[in-house]
Amino acid sequence: MWLIKWIVGIFLTLLILGFALQNQHQVVQVYIGNWVSPEMPLYFVIYIAFALGMITSIVFAVVKVFQLKQENRKIRRERNELEAELNKLRNLSIDEETPALPGATGGLPETPKES
Repeated sequence: MWLIKWIVGIFLTLLILGFALQNQHQVVQVYIGNWVSPEMPLYFVIYIAFALGMITSIVFAVVKVFQLKQENRKIRRERNELEAELNKLRNLSIDEETPALPGATGGLPETPKES
């Protein structure tokens, strides 16, 4: 497997080098607002744009990972609380009175009152 990775890496390096050599004579200027860059080869501008895109995507991915970790901690805490409540309810005696929930009828259907 490591051999395949090396071959692919060498191929990509040669591909990038070939692209740079073919485009070294094409010179461009970049205009951003009022700022004008000095003349530079086209391949350099493309590499900078690619690198900035990679850095931006990595930053967004890291932010998303932290958000998911925070959500995971919250869900894990809620699960632990529910498990503790479930274990408490399992250990209750059948004869022991439990606090009635609002609107609960003790499992029996309500009978309509005659007027």
